[in-house]
Formats: sequence, C-alpha cells, structure tokens
Amino acid sequence: MLWLQGLNAPGAAWAVQLAHFSRTHRCIAPDARGVGRSDAPDGPYTTRLLAEDALRVLDACEVPRAHVVGISLGGAAAQELALAHPERVRSLALLATFAAQSPRSRALLTAWRILYPAAAGSPTLREAWEKQAYAWLFTDAFWRVEANVRAALRFAATQPLQPVQGFLGQIDAALAHDTRDRLPSLRVPALVVHGALDQLASPAGAEELARLIPGAELVMLPGAGHAVNLEGQRAVNAALRNLWRRAG
Repeated sequence: MLWLQGLNAPGAAWAVQLAHFSRTHRCIAPDARGVGRSDAPDGPYTTRLLAEDALRVLDACEVPRAHVVGISLGGAAAQELALAHPERVRSLALLATFAAQSPRSRALLTAWRILYPAAAGSPTLREAWEKQAYAWLFTDAFWRVEANVRAALRFAATQPLQPVQGFLGQIDAALAHDTRDRLPSLRVPALVVHGALDQLASPAGAEELARLIPGAELVMLPGAGHAVNLEGQRAVNAALRNLWRRAG
C-alpha cells in the first residue's frame, strides 16, 4: 500500500492507518517533496511531478503494483500516478481531495501562500499557524474534545518545520492541478471518501470525482471534516478494506 499525504503533512500523518494496516500489509508512506525529511528543492512543483516522485519510491521499494491511497494534495498526486502509470496501480483511494480547486479553496490557498513565509519565521506565529490550520482540518465536534486538540497540536510540534520553498511549491501544485478532462479515461478500481463537513475540499468536488471516474464508489461521511482519515477512521478503514478486496 502506498500512502500519499497532503499539503504541509509528512507521511507520519498516516499514523492511525499505518498502525492498523501494517499488521497485515506492507505500507509505504513517504514524505512528499518539500515536507518532512524529504528535500525541498525550489519549484515549480506540480502534481505530475509529485506522482513521478511516488513512482520512484515504488521503484526503489521494488513494488511493481500497489494499492494507492492519497489524501488532499496526495490524492491529487495519486490521480496523476494512476493516469500516467495505470499498470502500477492496483486500486485508487481518493480521500478529501479534488479534481481541481474550487474558487473558495483557491482563495484560501492563495492567502496561505502569502502568510506562510511570515509564520515560518516566528515561533509565536508558527503556533498560531498550526492552530488555524487545525481549525480548518477538523470539525467543531473534534475541537470540543480537549484531548483531541492536545494530541493534534502535540503531533504538529514534533514535526520538522516545512521549508518555505517546499510549502510554496506544494501550494502551487495544488492550485495548478486539474484532471477533470482526463479522469474518465481511468480504468482502475476507485474509491472516493469525503467528509460532509469538509471546509477545505468541497464535498461537491468529491461528487464530481466520483462521477468522472468510471465505476468509482463514493463514501460520504456525515460527521467528518477534511482530516477524514482521523475523524472517520473506522469507516475509512472499512471502505479501504472493501476496495482492496474488490481489486484483488
């Protein structure tokens, strides 16, 4: 299983799924270009480039075909991987992601592109940045449980600060991504999972993805936000198992 994370998130952000599935499957969760322990070269970054990076990870791990799971920006890269190299993809699971940015999400990402360099240069602003980011990622119900918030912020504090050029490159990749005219050509077993309360990637975008990909299954989780793999982890894990069983 190849696990591709989203904007500003290292592979370790899949910890819940890795703990669950690594008991029965080989799980590969790389840090994407520009984040975590991966290099952060200057841009431009594109989701096609991130997909080629993921392909090189599969090659290095000597994996001829993988079940690919991508969330948010990682889901966009997963689309490009499946489109360019369908022979390497046994199944495609797209969580909290998009075929193209909606106008609202585009406005937010453009604002983040301006704000992040300032936040990265100050410990106080970094703390504020992480709080507002998690406010977008999680629902009100999540925030009402203090232990949830402590755990999320503790995880953020333990991760390396994403280099500015890496963040800007990932933002630009997200803004430029558009697979709407190519997704109907996909012929791999596909699953689209989305939180109905997602404020970063529109649920309407998930419905669009499922319409565009032939035979794709859509699972909409009513109480989950953008971090659907965490807030809806049991339902997500069950949907993934069903997809992999179907794909063989």
